[in-house]
Amino acid sequence: MKVIAVTLVLLLAGKALAGDLTNRYPIIGKSKPTLVSILTELESKLSSGGSIDTAVNFLSNLRASIDSEQIRHDQLYTDQRNQCNAELELRTKDVKDAEQVLNRATEQYENCSTSKKKADAELDNNLDSQKATDTDIKILDSIRQAGATNYNAKKQDHIDALRSIQESLKILDSFQSGGASLAQMSEISLRMIQDAVKLKTTNIMSQISSIFAQMLTQNGGYIEVFERLKQLLQNLEQNLYTNLQKISEEEDQSIQEYDDRRVHLVEYYNNLKRTENKLRDHITTMDICQDQQSAIIDSARGKKVRNGEIFDSATRMCNDFASEYEKATQVRKQELELVDKVKAKIIERGS
Repeated sequence: MKVIAVTLVLLLAGKALAGDLTNRYPIIGKSKPTLVSILTELESKLSSGGSIDTAVNFLSNLRASIDSEQIRHDQLYTDQRNQCNAELELRTKDVKDAEQVLNRATEQYENCSTSKKKADAELDNNLDSQKATDTDIKILDSIRQAGATNYNAKKQDHIDALRSIQESLKILDSFQSGGASLAQMSEISLRMIQDAVKLKTTNIMSQISSIFAQMLTQNGGYIEVFERLKQLLQNLEQNLYTNLQKISEEEDQSIQEYDDRRVHLVEYYNNLKRTENKLRDHITTMDICQDQQSAIIDSARGKKVRNGEIFDSATRMCNDFASEYEKATQVRKQELELVDKVKAKIIERGS
């Protein structure tokens, strides 16, 4: 009886741990009676005359049961640890993969963003160049139009002056033969003065007009003056033809220079338009790239966070497994020590 009493005192100290093991680890087997109730029953059997051998066998079986339970828990904890390692390895890999995807997408997003900004700047410069080139073309057209107008005016003035000279020569010949009147001579003289003003040749034309006046005021003896006048008119006619040829050649050259310059400007402008279209297409492509990479970034960031949270949760769970395993193992160790002490006391009593 003293053996059982001492055993109960020793057991009460481990009662809480034994109960905790039974309640917290139902996975290691069906719930069993506590050591207190078992030893209490053992005390009752010994008190009623039960044999010591039966008690020893009972305690041996109890010890074997605790050992078996520890073996099962060892196996369970090994499985849990393997599962934990696999889970943590998987989540670590998923987090790393997500980080790699996130880094690549972020880098690609920055590349697309940089390329888009560069294209935007180039497009602004391109549009400014288009505007300036279009203005140059309009100015060039305006200058050419003004040049053509000026040339046509000069050409017409020369034609009018040549017509006046040719009429003057005819009238002069007619006047010499008596077929022209003084009124006709006066009219042609006035017209030549007007042409001289237009052609800015007032000096030579004023000489011719002066000779006309001399002829009109003389009653005779004007043969010498007549010949001199005729020669001046013929020289002027030749000069006007030469000058008309010169301004025509200058006009042709101006037209050629205008055509060459305009072709160059139009070609440059068209190249700018083609470049503009390419830049706009590139900008659109970079916008799509940014949208795609932004979606990938969001997805990768979410995957990284989710797997990081699962990793943390799994780590806590695995730590709980380890802690519970250590606690349960310690409880069984105490139970085995207690059973061994009771068994030793009973054997000592029997001897």
